[in-house]
Amino acid sequence: MSQLRSEDSDLMHEFGDFPDDDLKVEQVEKERRTIRHSVPEDGGDLDPHVRDCVKSYTQPWLVVSRRCQGDGWSAYSERVGLHKVLHKQIFESDFQPENKDKPSPTLAGLSDDSSRTLTSCDFNLRSLAPDQRVEGLLAFSSHEELDRFNQEARHAKRHPEVFALYPPPDEDDAVEIRPIPDCPKEHTGERILIRCQAMKFEIDIEPIFATMALYDLKEKKKISENFYCDLNSEQFRNFLKPHTPHVDHSTLARSAIFSVTYPSPDIYLVIKIEKVLQQGEISDCADPYLTMRESDSTKNRDKLEKLKSQAEAFCQRLGRYRMPFAWATVNIMEVISQTAASDRDVTDSDSVKGGVCEFVHRRTSQLPRRNSERFTSMEEACYNVHTFKPATITIPTIFKQEGDRLSDEDLLKFLADIKKSSTPQRRIKTIPGCIKLDMSPIHDTPQACLSTELIPLIPVAEKNIRPIKEVLEFPSSEVYVPHNIYRWVWRLS
Repeated sequence: MSQLRSEDSDLMHEFGDFPDDDLKVEQVEKERRTIRHSVPEDGGDLDPHVRDCVKSYTQPWLVVSRRCQGDGWSAYSERVGLHKVLHKQIFESDFQPENKDKPSPTLAGLSDDSSRTLTSCDFNLRSLAPDQRVEGLLAFSSHEELDRFNQEARHAKRHPEVFALYPPPDEDDAVEIRPIPDCPKEHTGERILIRCQAMKFEIDIEPIFATMALYDLKEKKKISENFYCDLNSEQFRNFLKPHTPHVDHSTLARSAIFSVTYPSPDIYLVIKIEKVLQQGEISDCADPYLTMRESDSTKNRDKLEKLKSQAEAFCQRLGRYRMPFAWATVNIMEVISQTAASDRDVTDSDSVKGGVCEFVHRRTSQLPRRNSERFTSMEEACYNVHTFKPATITIPTIFKQEGDRLSDEDLLKFLADIKKSSTPQRRIKTIPGCIKLDMSPIHDTPQACLSTELIPLIPVAEKNIRPIKEVLEFPSSEVYVPHNIYRWVWRLS
């Protein structure tokens, strides 16, 4: 409208009018789940362009909305008074239904003096009155004169409001519905809380560390970052005190919240177990766990004390280094399928397929006998991740790691073998022991919860309790949401 010439402004008002207060511009504070922003405060030495980009994570949203949007054309037309000049119009049709007894009209529009419509049987055209002659049809006229005449004819008997001739459309029959979008916010999938209760072996001689992560066997991807869990007693923590003079409160977490955007029947929780680096091969370091039993602790007391003193010496020297020891896994979707299908109070214990997990739950039912029924229930559980009942999982099978490093490719191959049979087809030794986990859905953020950047989430715990960590998800497929959360990238040198 600002580019129109003064003589065109009246012309534009004939096509439509918009209220001056149609657009509404306001600032909306960004939704924040943490007690403070994750953007670092010390950004004075940054490049000006980078500093402006970083500020975009904390600045409020600039929301531009239309007041008439959503009210429909009828409300807008009433507001500007378009329907006041539109009179009710009735149109008459000369259409007649087909009749086999009478011939169809072929000369529609031609009539005699008695207003009788001509049909194909009327041939007395000479009795009709001739039409009025068009004056100046063959007369010569210039192009300028003809254009002026046509322009006057177009403006003659012109309706003052062109858009008012079009009837208001029904809101329910709209071809395109444009809902008002919400402000961008952080994406979260289906959230699952997993708490590590205990990790027990036949002998207890040294510190043991666990690392948990989710893997999608169908997509052959790791879909979460690692969650590090320390279940050691105070005695074994003192072994590492020379290397860890200060222990951060976040390292005491034993519970993690995993997010799953695309649930799949082949999502496995993999627990990798490590110990302090020792002299010798992995098989030699794991040999005491394979040969000694808890029942023989009295007989092997001297050996256990010797092994414990050796472990303490290694912790004093190499306490900051780790070595792989064992690993275990459980199909969490299989557990969810059992809890979702349970419908009566029973205290029972069922074994999940593969012999890898012993599932314990107060409300359980027998698994389907056929594989087709089992996979059907698991596929249904993928859509009900947020409705399963809390469960306790016992993993009785712990596999000894054979190589120096267990890559993700090798791990996915082992998971494929476990899915087909009870144990991996490759001969892998197992270490006597068990791991106990608690699993439950998350609807509201619990207290003492830390974000993936280790920033406390709202609500903040009033007491100094053990924290819960959120684990960053690596979605198996692309999630089309704007990146409006500042993420820290930790680089190990």
